[in-house]
Amino acid sequence: MTAVALPSGDRPVLFDAAHSAAPLVDAILHYRGLETGALHVPGHAGGRTVGTGLRALLGNTFLASDVWLTPADATNARREAEALAAAAWGADTALFLLDGSSGGNRAVHLAQPSQHVVVARDSHTSTLAGLVLSGATPHWVTPRLDEGGFGISLGIDPAALDETLTGLSAQGHRAGLVSMVSPGYAGACSDVRALADVAHRHGTPLMVDEAWGAHLPFHPDLPAHAISVGADVSVTSAHKMLAAPSGAAIIFTRGDRFEADRISRVVQMTQTTSPLLPVLASIDDARRTMVSRGRTLLDRTLELVANARRRLAAIPGVRVAEAEDLGVPAERFDPLRLVISVAGLGLTGLEIERLLRTPGPGLGTSGLLHPAVAVEGADESNLFVAITTCTSPDVVDALVTALRTLSCRPRRLLRPAWDGRLVEALLAPRTQVCTPREAHFAATETVPLERAVGRTSAEPITPYPPGVPAVMPGECLDGDAVAALTRAVASGMHIHGSADPTLATVCVLRD
Repeated sequence: MTAVALPSGDRPVLFDAAHSAAPLVDAILHYRGLETGALHVPGHAGGRTVGTGLRALLGNTFLASDVWLTPADATNARREAEALAAAAWGADTALFLLDGSSGGNRAVHLAQPSQHVVVARDSHTSTLAGLVLSGATPHWVTPRLDEGGFGISLGIDPAALDETLTGLSAQGHRAGLVSMVSPGYAGACSDVRALADVAHRHGTPLMVDEAWGAHLPFHPDLPAHAISVGADVSVTSAHKMLAAPSGAAIIFTRGDRFEADRISRVVQMTQTTSPLLPVLASIDDARRTMVSRGRTLLDRTLELVANARRRLAAIPGVRVAEAEDLGVPAERFDPLRLVISVAGLGLTGLEIERLLRTPGPGLGTSGLLHPAVAVEGADESNLFVAITTCTSPDVVDALVTALRTLSCRPRRLLRPAWDGRLVEALLAPRTQVCTPREAHFAATETVPLERAVGRTSAEPITPYPPGVPAVMPGECLDGDAVAALTRAVASGMHIHGSADPTLATVCVLRD
């Protein structure tokens, strides 16, 4: 078939007529069209006897689509869909996932046989799970933070990566993998091309957790996606910035530095053998949508977000992070991720997030009504907002209206702030006493947080957002770490990973 170039500027996606199909979607629709009598799992048999509450929640169509194809039919449709996805993203291979980019991160780390890996300190907590599973020794690289006081990670610097890899080599070790994140939680992208050059010069493959970047290849005004600029493996979430349900994700590989078949075997070992086919089919359909209409959809979305940025920036007490504020080139900044500093409104971001989720009056003395708005997340100073091709302009209007109303309230002084330095304190290097795997299986005890200074953590302690462990299993809980965690809890941040989410106590290795 003749290849046709999509109208996507200087980064076209090549496709043929096969991209008009969605093999997994078609296979499920074919099954349903036959009105097949179900004598197989799942036990709800197309939803015939489920309770009224579940039916109201999921609907007849979803339940009827949760079917069991023959292994051959399911495998063939999935392989066809994955091949189309690989072509759409410019990769050699693609693997569909049901357990999000988290599952992909774990699988890639488990698939790489090496005692030493280099890991960006701002990596997601799922990367830590991969380290526990693999038993590798991590060598951390601390990311740079923004220049505007937002407390935003900008990813690791190529010079810092080179220094770490050189130091490992001097010790007689070779890293089997460099693992990093781009885009970060706030939309800042690393210089992946330069980082790939550094990693490859040291003979090491580069893996990029690109959970927030599934949309990047489909518009020329967005940053380059990792596979296109030298990454050997990338993991992306179709459910974050594309129109797929939660858990839908993809692993991409390109080149021969990483054995794609080994990753596939690990995914087969670690994922369920009873896949929820509608989730896999949603990735297939999201690919078809972005190849056929992604440029048009993203044109509209970029216009919507540019308008939102202008309106938000005009509100007294509100700052919106732009590329120049963060200190990154415009071509490495995803504008669809909004970071809104609300410190000037006299409330923390977490307090404002809770107010936004409550509809009606109460955001000011005007009595202005507003619908509930749920943002992606919040921390001490910021709101984090994700705008996608599916975002309604009405919801953006509601956010702007609510923040305007808040700006009219009398200010109250915040408790003494760290001026955006909390994230820096949470991401600071720690002394590594043992590997995460060794700590995970060691004898432990529980102690009050204030008495944990100098002890070795047995658990990951991960403030959300952005889901980056501040302390890893096997690391020393020094005084700075305890102070930063105390501050995070006091500001209302959710703590993930620790047995006690209030951090009144922590789990440490026995002396």
